Amino acid sequence: TTAPTTGGTPRRAATGGGPSRTAVVAVLLGAWGCGVGSAGSNAPFPGSAASLEALGRGVFESLMRNDREALEAFRLTEEEHNTVVWPELPAARAETPFPLDLAWRNIQLRNGRAVPRAAEALRQAGAEAFEGAECRGAAQSFETFVVHTDCRVRFRAAGGARYRILLFKDALARNGGYKVFRYYDEDPERLRDEP
Repeated sequence: TTAPTTGGTPRRAATGGGPSRTAVVAVLLGAWGCGVGSAGSNAPFPGSAASLEALGRGVFESLMRNDREALEAFRLTEEEHNTVVWPELPAARAETPFPLDLAWRNIQLRNGRAVPRAAEALRQAGAEAFEGAECRGAAQSFETFVVHTDCRVRFRAAGGARYRILLFKDALARNGGYKVFRYYDEDPERLRDEP
């Protein structure tokens, strides 16, 4: 499924003996730690995918549709990056910490260039169908999240050719939810005998 794992709950008609919508929302918020994605909670960030596979599929299909809103939902927001993720990264804890505002500006600049280029790379390769996602690098564990590294998405193109492409390099996993830091725009690699 490409649907994010967090967000609203399905609407349901009120019934005579069932709990009110307010009661259901209160229970859900309590289960998520009274603040979905907040710095004081380890809940998945809003918009997170349910798995690495779902993240890869969602990013691939959003690029194919040129759906910028969906692509942004799969990516860390400025608040998530600055208040939850950044304080745990080595660059923030160095003797001379890297400036946070510069780090976020760098991410935004590179991401803005990458999205249209990645969509064009898929179009030029004749991309048709998502086939899988993988992260071959070592996972890096932090206090409230894990970063999976060296990630690639596999797809099938018109005529049956199969490719691997770097659409996002790292995937952040937080309590069952997956998001990307930023998007990349490398050329796809044609696969020969690999699955």
